[in-house]
Amino acid sequence: MAFTAAILPGLPPYGPLPTAFPPEWAELGREGTVVEFGTEAGVWVGNFQPGLGGLEFAGPHPNKANAVVIAAGDLWIVDPRERTAFRMLPSLQAILEVHSPEGWVFSRDGLALARLGPKGVMWHTRRLSWDGFDQLQIVQDELKGLAWSPIDDRWCEFSVDLKTGRSTGGSYADADAEGWELLAS
Repeated sequence: MAFTAAILPGLPPYGPLPTAFPPEWAELGREGTVVEFGTEAGVWVGNFQPGLGGLEFAGPHPNKANAVVIAAGDLWIVDPRERTAFRMLPSLQAILEVHSPEGWVFSRDGLALARLGPKGVMWHTRRLSWDGFDQLQIVQDELKGLAWSPIDDRWCEFSVDLKTGRSTGGSYADADAEGWELLAS
């Protein structure tokens, strides 16, 4: 079943009220990231509570049944036919498209990376950087980049296996002090 998802410049001045996510978000007439969805049943508009800044995006989920909305850095998974959504990940600053399986890798506040695939979050790295990434690129089955280290004022190389999420390098020395790492099997 096909659908469309497109970010609008603001709330529509006419028509039915947009569906707010979360529901209490629109109680005071607030405007967040506004997305128009088109389905077989018609067109409707969602008003998504924004995160603290970062990406804006709307498009198909890798599972082809749902949509993905990134509202000022917060990732929402949307069922456009049921008009439901839930917030999945906060603080996204960068997005890279991945193939086989289809999906995306997201930079989480410039500290760690997470991969979204057809079945949801496939993996999440340990903290890789003290404060930001640079030169993120996909090279065959790896994501490579640089992680900032304020301790010695330099960029440190790292790599992440796109299938498992296993990482090497980076600027953050503690193996997984925050307990963020979730590896794919």
